[in-house]
Amino acid sequence: MNQTYFKCPSCADFSSDNLDSLRIHCQKRHKLSARNLYVSLFIPSGQEPTCGCGCGEPTKFNTLQKGYSLYVLGHAARVSNNWGNNLDARAKSLETRRRESRWSKDPWNRGKTKENDPEFAAICEKAYSSDKEKLRRSNEMSRQWQTGVIVPLTGSSHSQWKGGTSSIGALCHGSNRLYQLWKFPALQRASFKCERCSSTKDLHVHHSETRMAEIIKLCANNNTIEFVPSWEEQAAWVERVIDWHVEKSSAAEVLCRSCHGDEHPSLNFSVESSID
Repeated sequence: MNQTYFKCPSCADFSSDNLDSLRIHCQKRHKLSARNLYVSLFIPSGQEPTCGCGCGEPTKFNTLQKGYSLYVLGHAARVSNNWGNNLDARAKSLETRRRESRWSKDPWNRGKTKENDPEFAAICEKAYSSDKEKLRRSNEMSRQWQTGVIVPLTGSSHSQWKGGTSSIGALCHGSNRLYQLWKFPALQRASFKCERCSSTKDLHVHHSETRMAEIIKLCANNNTIEFVPSWEEQAAWVERVIDWHVEKSSAAEVLCRSCHGDEHPSLNFSVESSID
């Protein structure tokens, strides 16, 4: 049986029938990576391969023995004649189901909502509100962001961008001046107890009338909300917000974490956050 020997592409001093031995030699002697070594040995053109679907994206390099993947992850379906990506097959299947009356004329969930049907509400709770499902969705979203399938829009690119008012809120809540002039007096008036359940743990000072987000907007200078403010402008903005609390005697209610959560059901109170 003939044995194949591989020669070092950078020198004539080394050859081996073991690719790993050649890889170690090239890495130590010539600083040549396994990827570049594979291209030198097995790809005459010297060009790294691209996805077999024709998109032009580079494919993953696996090992010196396995080489490159034929397709970018998920792109094999673009050329495989499977039902999900074959428009003609999908249209034909749809027409067949309609012709043979396979569609349900009275689906079980027609007219049912979480509000009017206990069974439907239980299914929704299990499917969308469980910690396991939330973690699965979070991990899937993170994976899609990392792979570029979904590009996260942050800052001024986001549709709900309002000039960084959330960062102003965080700076205000972290201000020692706001605590001394507005939060601490409120805590003293409430005898350091929740004004609803008398709990003394995890106390928050809640804006009972004008919310913090509204105060921040009221204290915006000219068109501050329309663009990204500088650090100096943010600092001045924070001072105006604190002055507003003091001058207007903004109504404050001392609440524990649980009671405050009733006021802000959409917020996550499992971790400390800037809250109003």
